[in-house]
Amino acid sequence: MYPSSSLQKLPIPELHDTVSRFAAAVRPLFSVEEFEGCLQKLNDFVANEGPVFQARLKARATQHENWLEEWWNDYAYFLNRASVCFNVNYFFGFRRTPQPMAQAYLAAALIESALYFRRNLESGRLEHDNIRGKAMCMHQYQYMFGTCRHPGESKDWTEVYSHKESSHVAIAHKGRFYVLRLPATTGDRQNTVAQIERQLQTIIDNATQQKLERKKSVGILTATLRDNWFAARECLLQVSPNNAESLGILESAAFLLCLDTSAPTTHKEFSLACHCSNGVDRYFDKNFQILVFSNGRYGFNGEHSLTDATTDMRLCNAMVNDVEALSLESTAAHALGSTAQPAVADGFSVNEIKFDYSNELLGHIKKAIEYFDATVDAHELATLTFDSFGKENIKKMKVSPDAFVQMAMQLAYYRKFRHVPPTYESASTKAFSRGRTETSRSVSQHSVEWCQAMVDTPQSTSLHEKSELLKQAIVNQAQFTAQCAKGNGIDRHLLGLEYALFPNEAKPEIFTDSVFTSSRNWKLSTSQISDPILDAYGWGEVVDDGFGIAYRIENESLHFNVVSQRLGSARLCQYLSDALMDMRFLLTNAHKQPHEIKAEVDAVANALTSIKLLSSSPKRPLSPISPQPASASEQQLPRSPRSEEAVSGASGPYSFREPFPAEAETTHAVVDELERLPSNEVICALETRLSRFVKESLYWALPSTS
Repeated sequence: MYPSSSLQKLPIPELHDTVSRFAAAVRPLFSVEEFEGCLQKLNDFVANEGPVFQARLKARATQHENWLEEWWNDYAYFLNRASVCFNVNYFFGFRRTPQPMAQAYLAAALIESALYFRRNLESGRLEHDNIRGKAMCMHQYQYMFGTCRHPGESKDWTEVYSHKESSHVAIAHKGRFYVLRLPATTGDRQNTVAQIERQLQTIIDNATQQKLERKKSVGILTATLRDNWFAARECLLQVSPNNAESLGILESAAFLLCLDTSAPTTHKEFSLACHCSNGVDRYFDKNFQILVFSNGRYGFNGEHSLTDATTDMRLCNAMVNDVEALSLESTAAHALGSTAQPAVADGFSVNEIKFDYSNELLGHIKKAIEYFDATVDAHELATLTFDSFGKENIKKMKVSPDAFVQMAMQLAYYRKFRHVPPTYESASTKAFSRGRTETSRSVSQHSVEWCQAMVDTPQSTSLHEKSELLKQAIVNQAQFTAQCAKGNGIDRHLLGLEYALFPNEAKPEIFTDSVFTSSRNWKLSTSQISDPILDAYGWGEVVDDGFGIAYRIENESLHFNVVSQRLGSARLCQYLSDALMDMRFLLTNAHKQPHEIKAEVDAVANALTSIKLLSSSPKRPLSPISPQPASASEQQLPRSPRSEEAVSGASGPYSFREPFPAEAETTHAVVDELERLPSNEVICALETRLSRFVKESLYWALPSTS
């Protein structure tokens, strides 16, 4: 389809370079004794088996297009027995359409757009991916359509169906599955959308009186542990020949579209609905699922074994652009809540995919429902929309925006748990043939020293010293990530050395060392995708005692989706908000003298106190400019970053409605005082966290040693 042989092969780093980088990355995570014990085993490996294993890797590289590909797929996905729903799949939630669209109409437009993208892909008309003019590998696109992961007894695999086998689309609604068949040639695109809409509306209308039969949901089986799903799938196939045929139709579909009955409104609800919903109107093994909710919101859930989120974003952008263009052209007949009745056309049909049940199969479904509900209850998903500043302001600080956010996560975690965690950031290696990802380790000696200075020894470290430590940590992280993108990471190389072991060959001691294995226990699993089409993006944690943090860096805001098994996701969002504000304060004020900072703090404190007193006086309170009535707290202070968990921050200039005459003189005096302040950065750092900052942050901002 799109040959990748024209790209360079993924390199194999030099053994000594990997050992050196590994030592630097792991040293801050453990005690001196633990680290030195691990390092001794690593040096023994380099002196003995290491060169032999390295030679095996180089030989393998001559025999494969990508020496890592098969091993990585097995290690990260197919041998992983955790739930793909909660621990592997990723989700997107898209921004609202310009005009509300009825569920069936929106879903029809998404189906048509996805199939149009597929035709362009398979005909070779799709332009090659590139980043700043550099070609990226397109190999993953061959797994985008008509594929499905299957559970194995101890190892999964993905089946790729031919275009002829996968020309249909699967539909999920109220716990049932349907097959939508389309003619090979559908005519003009608008007519195709109308015909698909008719079929989807039939499903919705016929199911209006139906209750959701969760106890017969086949889809929820795909959300359970892989060993349990394997046993359930074997049982399902043995119940009747009809089940094998029905499952084949479902799994061979080009993709699955879910007509979800829920109507998520808040950001948290939207994220949860895209992440797992109720587990019923889903089939998490499908290559991807397009999610359409009853209120016109829509999203995407991707199976991760052979494609990455960055690849699927190409398809998602095409779908969102097509849908938004159609939304602007829509008439009242397609507004949210209405239906359309186009003329009947040949070749379009929809039929239910039915399954037969046995008591044993119903038992598997009951067990899957219990697991799903318990797992949902055991998790906490929190979101943070931080709109005090974004990429543009971070760039003005002359640091990498991505590394800046990574350090914010380090500080937030350290403040909550008082230690640094092994941290995984996904770095793309798609510049190489069949490349996927490498681990960019965010922890360094610089980041640990900075966190300690901020939290453990605030008085003994000056503001300038803290700022310099932060800058060093950011530079280190940016450089590490750049090396990963060049194929010079450490974790995939170490994995390859471990997999180079022959059957029945004694495993070198380093690969069972507790420090070596613990350093890959990713308590922070992080990744960034920043695209304006997204309102939500995330996935679950990858280890039981960890967090999954997806983040987006936009021009004027930062967005986080934090998932954990109730380790305090909402609280971590609060720490994240604080960390971001403190880092901005550090990088913009480190050059100032203590007396200058104190004068600015006093000025802000006085101005904000005046506003608070004025708004709480018996006179009519001030009201921020807003299309909606403001709450009492909003009348006192400017708008703060939004969060479902009441995460606070600061944003925007002070802006008030014209006050009542009796208050005009005092009000304008306060506003003038704010505008005359010498540092807007200090305002940003203090305006909604005045109490904490004056009482606590000032403590480390003005150390006694300065």
